[in-house]
Formats: sequence, structure tokens, C-alpha cells
Amino acid sequence: MELNEIHLDPPAGFYRDYLNQRTELNGLFDYTYESADWLVKRADELSNRAFDATRREKLVTHLLSTHKNLHKPEAALASIAKLRQKESLVIVGGQQAGLLTGPLFTLYKALTVLIAAKQQEKELNVPVVPVFWVAGEDHDFEEIRFVYREKQGTWRKHPIQDEDTQSSASLKQLPHEELFHWLDGVFEELPETDFTCDLIEKIRQTASACQTYTDFFIQLMNELFLQEGLIFVDANHPELRRLETDFFKEMILHVEELQANQQKGVTQLVELGYNAPILTEEENAHLFITVDQKRVRLDYEDGLFTSRNQEVSFSKQELLSLVEEQPERFSNNVVSRPLMQEWVLPVLAFIPGPGELAYWGTLKPAFNQFGWNMPPLIPRLQVTIIPRSVKKWVEETGISYQSFLEGDSERLKQNWIKEQHSFPIDEVVSQVKENVDHIHQPLRQLAEKMDPTLYSMSEKNVALIMKQIQFLESRMNRHILDTHKTTISQFDHAVFWMKPLGSPQERILHPIILLNIVGQSGLKQIFQQPLALNGVPKLLFL
Repeated sequence: MELNEIHLDPPAGFYRDYLNQRTELNGLFDYTYESADWLVKRADELSNRAFDATRREKLVTHLLSTHKNLHKPEAALASIAKLRQKESLVIVGGQQAGLLTGPLFTLYKALTVLIAAKQQEKELNVPVVPVFWVAGEDHDFEEIRFVYREKQGTWRKHPIQDEDTQSSASLKQLPHEELFHWLDGVFEELPETDFTCDLIEKIRQTASACQTYTDFFIQLMNELFLQEGLIFVDANHPELRRLETDFFKEMILHVEELQANQQKGVTQLVELGYNAPILTEEENAHLFITVDQKRVRLDYEDGLFTSRNQEVSFSKQELLSLVEEQPERFSNNVVSRPLMQEWVLPVLAFIPGPGELAYWGTLKPAFNQFGWNMPPLIPRLQVTIIPRSVKKWVEETGISYQSFLEGDSERLKQNWIKEQHSFPIDEVVSQVKENVDHIHQPLRQLAEKMDPTLYSMSEKNVALIMKQIQFLESRMNRHILDTHKTTISQFDHAVFWMKPLGSPQERILHPIILLNIVGQSGLKQIFQQPLALNGVPKLLFL
């Protein structure tokens, strides 16, 4: 196993400018990326902020109760116990509760949280706890219901057959019969390795013991990071909701300011030349409420909170009373979730992906509204896995990894094919077409003078000739492909792994594919690699 950094040029936009520390972005953040002692300054800020001791103790009690029944929870319980210390801090990142943990970037996000926590605990000499915030309140079922699997030489979506009820992932029950049928479809496409049988058995056992989509996600993530000390927070857990009651009230009381500051943050980012990462109406109250098991958005306008379809309507006082009585019915959106994390946890830093980073760039006014600085943002790891067979072929051909990861794979392939032979097919065909058109032109001109029907026939005649030339051209190109069939299949295999479906690997492959190759022990080795959190993409050679 070998780890190398690879310097790729990210697409132009906010993420690249953040990594390059564009000066104009400084006004969007309270802590400038990788500025001198930025995390020390954040730690000093948090040490001077009053963090309610009773709330901290209730949080610890809640987390201990949710982790005690996980498989081998000792390291996680030890991490939770650290939170009792008033000087303890948290590195936090999160994701939706996807099936089989979702794409590989979920694994990388959690790994970044762990690495950052270990590094900062050593640097700051205070307890720093790794927390993975599971967005169990999210009701976008289409985002979590599928993984990609290999099918007939490509990657295809493999969705579970389950009704989209618009309920939160933490409330949505797993349909076990459909789930096991779905898992069979995933497993049948996995290549047989030394780890396959045990892996399948472990996933089946885990699925059998879980009741909801969020349960299944947390249990599998716990297996991936066994004994690493990672803490999981189910954002939709009723006990956590009760802890959050007071801040829900704050957002309700000051909803007008929150709406204005969210719009202000978007405007500031757009004025710097970027597209708005969060498209939302001014009336959005940045809260959801559960109505008849469905999660519905609340808007606020003219003194009333209403659901989008007018199912429910509340005055401020009515909603304050309801959140006091039934806090479990309330949940956050993409704007208010970071604010709630800041209220619940002593956040030293947040770990965003490229997309998250852009919308965080709009949140400073909202954080400042509540008297907080926005936490530092450490971009998550970006890793591309290179199997041994792909590494061998790429290095034999001399094609750079950058060419695969940055370029258009199909264009790269076509250019590569042309380099494998010396036959000037394109040039000769182009010249022949030009010559035929020139030679045939007097015939068309004569036909036009004689009769409209003859002219039409002459146009069809030249078109038929061109079609035959094109046919011969295609057969010539097919001959080239057939001649180099084995090598082209190796090229396709490299693209299949490094740039599947033209996307970054981390967005298409899921962690079970990796685990099937390296096993649990191999995964541990990956976690022990010297992974620098410097925004530079990594290549992991298996």
C-alpha cells in the first residue's frame, strides 16, 4: 500500500479560490484558511465562551446511551467521556444516512475528522473529540436509496425498492425483505476475494439488527471505524432534540434577522463573482416540522410561520409553545444545521466537502447574529484508489494520472488510439470527400439546369456516395479498434476505476467495494497512512 499526493487543478470556482487563499474571500470567514495559528485562536475563543455545563453533561449522557450498544464501543465511549472536561473541543463533519454509508467521500470525511482531532489534540494539548454528525432528519430519500454497482462493464445506479414517504431517515423503517434482496444485487457484482464471504455476512448481520436507515448507516460506519473513537450524533434523535429546544426558540424569536442575514451572506458571495450555492426564498424560516410523519418546510412571512402547502400555520408564540412541548418534531435545514452544531458542541473546526464549502461561505452573518464566530473550515480528504492492475498498466503506457483525473476521458482515449497507429484515416477520408464533392459538382449543376427532379436525384446521388465513404471510414476505425482490442479494454478499465462515469471516483464508488479488496485490516492500514490535511488530492495505490 502506497500513498502519493497528486497536484490537480480543481475546476475554477469557490473551492479552488479557498484553497489558493484568494484575499477577497477573507471577509466571508472569521478564520482565514491556514492563516497563522488560526486553530489556536479558535481554541482561545472557545475557552472564553460560556458553554453551559449542564447542557454538556446532558449531551454526554445522551451520547453514552446511544453508543453503549454499538459493536466494540470502548474507544467511542472514551471519546465521549472526554467531552466532560470543560476544556474539550470537537472536530465535526457530517453526511446523510446513505445505504452502505453512501459514496466513498463519506468515508474520507469521517477519516478527516479523526485525523484533524488527533492532530489538534497534540498541537493544542487539550482533549479534541472526533464527531460525525449524521443528518438523520434529512428526508431526501432519492439521495440515500441507491449505490452504484458494476454492471456490464459500467457503473449503474442500484436503488432499493421502497416508497418515498418524505419522512426523515431516522424515522423511516428499513424494509428488511427488500433490503436483503437489494443487498443480493450489490453482492452478486462484487468480485470474489479473500474478504468477500466475511464481509457479506457482517453486512447481513448488521442489517438484521437495524430498524431504520439511520441505524443501518451508523452501525456500518461504526464497523468501518471500529475502535477509532469516532462519535456519531444522530441529528434527529428525540433526546438530542430536547437538548436543542432552547436554540430552536432563539431561531424562532429572531427569525426575521436570520432570514435577512442568510440573504446577506448569499449576496456577499455572489458579489465576488460566484453563483449562489443556496437558492432559497426570502420567506424560508430555515426550519422543518414533522406533520403526519412527513417533514415539511416552514416559511415565515407577515408574522406567521406556515408550511409550504399551508397545511399548518403558527404565530411565534404558538410555535414557541409547540417546540417546548414537542421538540422532536423540529429539525434544521442546510443553513440552521451549522448553527445548531455550534450551539450543541464546542466546535474547533468543521470538515466540509467542496460543495459544502461554498454554502458555508454564506453563513458568517448568521453566525455573527448569535454572537459567534464561524468555525475554521478544513477541507476533507480527496482520495483516488488505484488498484494494482491499473497502476501497472498506467505506468507501462506512460500516461500521467493527471491526464485521467483532470481530462475528458473519452477524448483522452480517442487521442491515445490515434497514437497507436500511423494510418492517416481522418486526413485521407476528408480529402476524398472534398475531391468527390468537387468532381461531382458539375454533374449537379448540369442536372439543375435540365430539370428539378434530376437535380434532386443528383443531390441524393452525392449523398449516397458520401455515405459509402463514411461507411468505409467506420470500418477502417473498427479495424483499428479490433487490432488494439486488448489494450483498449485496459484503457477502459483504468477509466472505469479512476474517472467512473466521468466523475470523481469518490462520488461513484462506495466503501464496501474498497473493503472487499483490502479487508478490515487493510482499511486500518489506510487509516494509519500519513494523510496531510492540506487540500492536495491523494492517490492510494493498493
